[in-house]
Amino acid sequence: MAKHLLSKSTYIKSLQCQKALYLHKKRPFLRDKMSAVQLAKFRRGTAVGVLARNLYPGGIDMTPKSPSQYQSKRNETLLALQNPEITAIYEAVFQYDDVLIMLDILAREGDKWRAIEVKSSRGLSETYLQDAYLQYYVLNGNGIPLVDFELIYVNEDYILKDKLILDELFISQSVLVQAKEAFEKTASQIQKAKATLQLTKSPEVSIGTHCYKPYPCDFIGHCWKNVPQNSLLYLSSQPFLQRFDWFNNNIRLPEQLHNAELADQLMALNEQKLFVNHNLLMKNLKNFDMAKPAYLKFLFHQAAVPELRGMKPYEPIILAVSAFQPSNTVQQIHHWSCAVEISEWKNIFQFLNTLWKSSSVFIIHEDRIFDEFLKKTNEIHPEIKWINYAVLLSESDFMIPSISENPDQKLIQQHIFPNQKPLKDEAWLLKDLLDDPEKNSRKINFQLELYSKNLEEIHKYLISSNEI
Repeated sequence: MAKHLLSKSTYIKSLQCQKALYLHKKRPFLRDKMSAVQLAKFRRGTAVGVLARNLYPGGIDMTPKSPSQYQSKRNETLLALQNPEITAIYEAVFQYDDVLIMLDILAREGDKWRAIEVKSSRGLSETYLQDAYLQYYVLNGNGIPLVDFELIYVNEDYILKDKLILDELFISQSVLVQAKEAFEKTASQIQKAKATLQLTKSPEVSIGTHCYKPYPCDFIGHCWKNVPQNSLLYLSSQPFLQRFDWFNNNIRLPEQLHNAELADQLMALNEQKLFVNHNLLMKNLKNFDMAKPAYLKFLFHQAAVPELRGMKPYEPIILAVSAFQPSNTVQQIHHWSCAVEISEWKNIFQFLNTLWKSSSVFIIHEDRIFDEFLKKTNEIHPEIKWINYAVLLSESDFMIPSISENPDQKLIQQHIFPNQKPLKDEAWLLKDLLDDPEKNSRKINFQLELYSKNLEEIHKYLISSNEI
């Protein structure tokens, strides 16, 4: 059989943007470097998929070791279907209509099969459904008799007790009826994607919200190269949809937007500077005692499969924290193993309590993952005062020239202190800590120290001048 033209990932890419599909196949050298966050999601998805195989134990694994094995594994899969002793196939490889798929689990039920695709998420998105419709289309083309097609995802209400119970961890939802109903549309989408790949140059597709939804495209650097640096698309204080609404109505530069409330931000964008309403910032800070601040950096782990008794999927666990107190130049860094009882993990609260005795306020810059932990902390230590710069800046009309709606500390640091070595992505630090905490502890400590000390530098910079 001829080599395939499409896979699950390239088909989904075609639904998002035909130009991205063309560039992926024809101009892969233009691709952006994949982010640490995206790589972490792929690793997590793979791990959850392997775990779900235990729902149908005793199967054989058809996972190709390289693209060169796709066709041989396809042939092995077809042979395995004829062997009544094989009860399940993992990563079953099929091809039809120039589309190649690898199904997570194919389980035998009499003379029929149950198709199962596993997702590490806590719900099913439209993208996951389209993924399943494509796989059904290929399975149907191969004449595979199905008793059902199921999508399995993580039950966010599951609580780990003495041992992991997969039947409770996972939720199964049949999509067979929907897949049949979408059959003709799926076939049409496949033909459209294949036609795109026959073009001699990339199709003309304007940039838009599809550049980031449902996934950040890996050709943004190429497609956005002609977007001017002072484009309203980089007015980070405004919602992403609002910025593209202006763009689509040909309002693209600061001088085209007549908005008195945004005048200062627009001026800053034109000059490629960040902006914060200094009066609002100081007003928001005035209720805090800044005599003895402690700057903290937390390293969170959100496991799709809970690892500690009493915890739920994706419930955040703090694996490390760095605390810097300028008043006595103390730098404290603590690590906790993720493979311990939750009662031991809660020693974090004792650490914070001890630190609070010599502090007047805790200053952090954390995203919304921190909210759940903060709620627990406030229940145990309501006396602790927190300043979260991620929230504080959003309440002070903060704008930094960026596509991001929620600029992180690393991005702010790069803008304010361009000559400093950039902070390492938190996703990479987390990977290092999970992979080998003993081997990597020294460099993790160094980076956590940089984060907490850099936050002090950012704080001093933002409060020092009303010119910002």
